[in-house]
Amino acid sequence: MSKSSSKQEIIGSAKRAFSINFPFYVFALGILLAFSAFQCEDEEDWCATPTCEVEECEIINVANVTVENIVCGVGVWDNLWLNDGSNVYLQPYSLDEYNKSKLEKLEIEDKMQLKIQYVTAKKDDRYKDVAVCMAYVGESRPITIIDIEIIEN
Repeated sequence: MSKSSSKQEIIGSAKRAFSINFPFYVFALGILLAFSAFQCEDEEDWCATPTCEVEECEIINVANVTVENIVCGVGVWDNLWLNDGSNVYLQPYSLDEYNKSKLEKLEIEDKMQLKIQYVTAKKDDRYKDVAVCMAYVGESRPITIIDIEIIEN
């Protein structure tokens, strides 16, 4: 048996072994990758921590707004809502928990010009027992205010 035929036989048997076990190798690699994804709990130096799940990510919006007195409106500052120049009023529905103490100190008044950062709020029953003449009938979007910069009083 020559060197080249021996080499050919070894390569041939390696190809057969790999082709037969290829699905197993792919499966084993997938399992290894799946388990390695859960190994980041105590390895803060090199593991990236996701900030949110794709379905739960909230887009932070930034808008220049004018504070307006909305008859029969209800929200964080009672009937003071925000107009961003569109036909949809932004209803200050809640304040971001992280900046809440800072935001509560602001004295928001009618006709103020603000730059706000906000996310769309999920409505709950927080204002259901507030007595108002009638609910605002125009189009509105409830928002959670993250931060406010006063542009003009």
